[in-house]
Amino acid sequence: MKIYNLGRSFVLTGIIELIISSILYTKNNILTEVLGDYTFYCLLLGTLLIIISLNFEKN
Repeated sequence: MKIYNLGRSFVLTGIIELIISSILYTKNNILTEVLGDYTFYCLLLGTLLIIISLNFEKN
C-alpha cells in the first residue's frame, strides 16, 4: 500500500506541475521544457509505481 500511495503522490505532483507549467508558459523555452520534462517523468514514475503495486497485491 505504501508503494501505491507513493505512486499516487507522483501522479498528483505531475498534474500540479502540468497546471503550473501551463500557467507559467512563456516564450522562454528552457523553463517550459524543464517543467514539461519534470511533469512527464513524475507522471511516468507514478503510473509505473501504481502498476507495480497493483501487480504485487494480486499475488
